[in-house]
Amino acid sequence: MATDPTPRRTRLPELKGDARTDRWREHRAAVRADLIEATLRAIDEYGPDLSIDDIISTAEVPRPKLYRFFQDKDELFGAVSERVQDMILERLAPHLVLSGTALDAVGSTLRAYVDLVAERPNVFRFIVTSQFSSGRSSTHLLERGRALSDAAAGLVSVILRVRGGNGENVEYVVDAILGAVALGVLRWLNTPTIDKDALVEELTVFVWGALAASAKSRGVLLDPDEELSEASD
Repeated sequence: MATDPTPRRTRLPELKGDARTDRWREHRAAVRADLIEATLRAIDEYGPDLSIDDIISTAEVPRPKLYRFFQDKDELFGAVSERVQDMILERLAPHLVLSGTALDAVGSTLRAYVDLVAERPNVFRFIVTSQFSSGRSSTHLLERGRALSDAAAGLVSVILRVRGGNGENVEYVVDAILGAVALGVLRWLNTPTIDKDALVEELTVFVWGALAASAKSRGVLLDPDEELSEASD
């Protein structure tokens, strides 16, 4: 019997369109994340008024590559703002729990926030200044921090409800407190007339006072020394 001398080619499995799309999406997300982290490092080094050239130098990428992944500076800075809000939530979330006393929870959360700001002061300045210098509204700034605000409001609402109080619509009070704390910390960064410990103490007094007053108006007398877990069981 005659045999076909033509060598047979092994057929490789074809990569389906969806798989190619997924791989490209993953690659794009990874590169974007790297560029965002590089931008954060550039902000640390050059300050909140950094230029695109500062970012390109830090990221060690050509300008066209940066603009392949971000349409313009506003899109890049918006993504950086989102990353910073994630960083804040990651640092504060472990303290927004029903454990310890209520006053301890306030103090430890503020301590975690001030520590983060002190570690990366230029990043914090950037978040505040870039929102307004670029024409973004204060509403946009609030929306960036919505996850943190919602987490804090959820905790306050639970604390009030389990004590028989009105836990509805506390997000307005929480937003007001978070905004005031951010402004106070910004002043401290620009004019540090007291040390970090004193700042945390001052802010703790303020935040506790605001929460206690709001709780009282909702039918709850908050005890700063009461264990949160005991009253929530």
